[in-house]
Amino acid sequence: MNRVLVCIAFLVSTSHIAFAQLGTVSGTVLDASSGEPLVAVTVIVKDQSFGAITNLDGRFMIEDIPVGEYEIQFSYIGFEQLTIPFSITDEYLNADLLEVGINPSAIGLEEVEVFAKVGVDRRTPVAITSITTQSIQERFAGASLPEIVQSSPGIYAIQGAGGYGDNEVYIRGFDQTNVAFLINGIPVNDMENGRMFWSNFAGLNEITRQMQVQRGLGASKLAISSIGGTINMITKPAERREGGRIEYQLGTGSWNERIRFTYNTGLSDKGWAISFQGSRTTTNNPLIGLPAQEQGSVLPGAFTDAWSYYLAISKSINERHTLTFWGFGAPVDRGTTWTPDDETRDAFNLKDVYQNNALGLYKGDLFNARRNKIHKPLMALTHFWDKDATTTITTSAYLSLAKVLSTQPRDADNSLFFPIRRGISDPDVDEFLAFSGDNLINWDYLSTINMNRDRTIEYPNGDIATPAVSGNASRFYLESRHNDHEWVGLISNIQKKFENVNLIGGIDLRHYRGMHYAEVFELFDGDFVLNESSFGDEYNKLAPNGVAQVGDRINYDYDGVVDWAAVFIQGEVTLDKFDIFGTASYTNTWYKRIGNFWNGRDIYTNNSVGESEQQSFGTYTIKAGLNYRPTNRHNIYINGGFFTRPPYLVNTYADARYSNEIRAGLTNEKVYAIEAGYGYRTGKIRANVNAYFTNWKDRTTTFEADNAQFQNLSVGEEVPFVITGLRSEHKGVEVDFVYNVNPALEINGYLSLGDWEWAENTVQELTITTPGGSVTGEFPLELKGLPASTVAQTTAGLGLHYRGLRSMYIGGRWNFSDDIFVRYSPEDLLEGFITKDVIERPFDSFSIFSIYAGRYFNLGDKLSGRLSASVNNVLNTEYVRWGSYFFGDTQRAYGYPRTFIIGLSLDF
Repeated sequence: MNRVLVCIAFLVSTSHIAFAQLGTVSGTVLDASSGEPLVAVTVIVKDQSFGAITNLDGRFMIEDIPVGEYEIQFSYIGFEQLTIPFSITDEYLNADLLEVGINPSAIGLEEVEVFAKVGVDRRTPVAITSITTQSIQERFAGASLPEIVQSSPGIYAIQGAGGYGDNEVYIRGFDQTNVAFLINGIPVNDMENGRMFWSNFAGLNEITRQMQVQRGLGASKLAISSIGGTINMITKPAERREGGRIEYQLGTGSWNERIRFTYNTGLSDKGWAISFQGSRTTTNNPLIGLPAQEQGSVLPGAFTDAWSYYLAISKSINERHTLTFWGFGAPVDRGTTWTPDDETRDAFNLKDVYQNNALGLYKGDLFNARRNKIHKPLMALTHFWDKDATTTITTSAYLSLAKVLSTQPRDADNSLFFPIRRGISDPDVDEFLAFSGDNLINWDYLSTINMNRDRTIEYPNGDIATPAVSGNASRFYLESRHNDHEWVGLISNIQKKFENVNLIGGIDLRHYRGMHYAEVFELFDGDFVLNESSFGDEYNKLAPNGVAQVGDRINYDYDGVVDWAAVFIQGEVTLDKFDIFGTASYTNTWYKRIGNFWNGRDIYTNNSVGESEQQSFGTYTIKAGLNYRPTNRHNIYINGGFFTRPPYLVNTYADARYSNEIRAGLTNEKVYAIEAGYGYRTGKIRANVNAYFTNWKDRTTTFEADNAQFQNLSVGEEVPFVITGLRSEHKGVEVDFVYNVNPALEINGYLSLGDWEWAENTVQELTITTPGGSVTGEFPLELKGLPASTVAQTTAGLGLHYRGLRSMYIGGRWNFSDDIFVRYSPEDLLEGFITKDVIERPFDSFSIFSIYAGRYFNLGDKLSGRLSASVNNVLNTEYVRWGSYFFGDTQRAYGYPRTFIIGLSLDF
């Protein structure tokens, strides 16, 4: 009997343990500065094996927690770690923490985002894609920013010439001259031609905290004419917490090794905080005879020797005033490429798709005739003033200084450098000796030609007191083309908040001076070059009989000056279910060219030197949008606008390098755009669909008419014209989604269907006046229906991201591109350089698969790290990323083969 009682007692006691109730902890994690939910925050119960990831609404739930006292920890890249206690008791098994706010680790981040006009999901009525620090570090580790944004609807990125920083981004078919690029709200498009040179910002991906793409007109308050869209890059402000990071990456592609160091002082008692980051990126030394994939970079000769630095300083003066400073620079020395056309590939049996026609051998070493040296520091000082509870005044002064050069091979006797490769016979050059068996330029042979060109120049450079110069005048040499600039700007705005209304007004002032000139870079055993064209025209009559050695200026020398003044006002109204915004701006732009060389060519001799007349263009922008939120899950928006834009400085002169003559017939370009979209949100899925239409009128396109176009009229020179009446239409549909299958697995994807065409045929009426009279010709330009963009009009993508393994993540993505057409301009068709058949013939579609993985680890209370790896183009697909048309044949630029990046970082 006693044994029975003992057994009963044991069962009762163990049943209490076996059936002890388990509890749950849940809540919503928000950005404490903005109130927005945070997705993919890591939530763990300290010293336990319980954990979760927040969903699209910022919600989390951790189940099966025994009764007890615990601490829960919230971790998210770019935010301060937060730990709070909670309890599970028999009486209260469900611990609902409600809303948990975590603070950004950066000081002044909210103010920077407001100044930069970062859009808010479900409220800003434009098409938005936001990419966080965590996505950049985990899913795109080591990738450039253009490569990161291409996994978004409506965006296509190419590797350009293929070297380090040679990227280009297209949005809805519009190239980079029609996309606005901002760093912390500061515009960085070139002031003379609108282009974005990623090589100037090659280390920017390493310091970017957030990247936001607003497709279409966007909601920026600045007077920026973003036809395709706006890309705003928010860099890392100074951090609140002391610490740092050391990171090493090993890879293939445009670079092989990268080391990076970061240190944050943290916020001091006196309100100071400083953050610094520096990096070094290099390629291995290439070896002669190895396949391209085994070279230091994918493209032979495209070496990389790059540094980058970033400094952020914050000073909290008091509760109402904060000063921030940031400065960034990326000195780069790199090789680039010259892509052969199909005819050259066939004629010389060039089998390597990554053939670099600028690569050769000189004095026993590989020598690339095309290289760039770049350093463009950009810095800004910003004052944030919270005047009162409803008024904020923000002023940012910035400075950009650039020293940029690119080398080009030159032939003093020919307008084209490689005459043999272009099918032009030359009795002075032996085809067999000019190129080695590896299809490398034999610079040693070409230098022997230079050493047998003895010349004597009387009164060199026009100085009668200087003795005659005798020596070998190089025929083959390298010319470095410099594009330096000095750019200062000021953006100031005042923001006034009322109950449901937010008003912003301000000014945008800029002064820019670009210094453009060429210098002798390499003489190849010659003694000097003559500063004259292949036709014998003096490049600078101010110094006739020009003799130039390495470092001397030749060919052209001029300054381009741009002054810009704009005012803007924006109103935002937030109601229960509606968000409304409207923006208006006016800009005046002034251009001036200053010629420093007096060119001796007949058409330039009277207009090349000195200051040009100042040109003035007034333009304006009007845009508005409406967002309707019937429930928390749905939103519907529409936006539209109209703006005018002046032609860029480079298009307003007959030839900006040589002439002050202003082209006749210039007019402001006009853009009309409308867009509508729908968004759907739940705790598991976030989806968007939108449709857009953009009408671009009076696109500025220039060309030079020659004799053949005027019934062989002997006019003697080219005549500059502006092609008028051009209009293109860009329309399409975009879809994107993110689906959280469970807290650990995310599926995302996108689809873009574009239809970008020229909308009208035109007839160009051109008149040339000669001493013998005037002649007028009419030239039809049949563009209607032809593609108005040369990049993929159809793109799609699918991605997976899994975090179910503790402290690990793994994922992959698939990108598809189709309807890619050859690059061309309307003047190419007008002048007969290309035919409609070639334009309408698309390149093959392609798909690229990429994978990545990583693991976080702790080595102590103050030391942690991450190991990461990624493989791009896993299947080693060979594909044409873009194509151009050059001297009657197609150039095909192939995308990168399989590449990888492995990284290790330590945080302290």
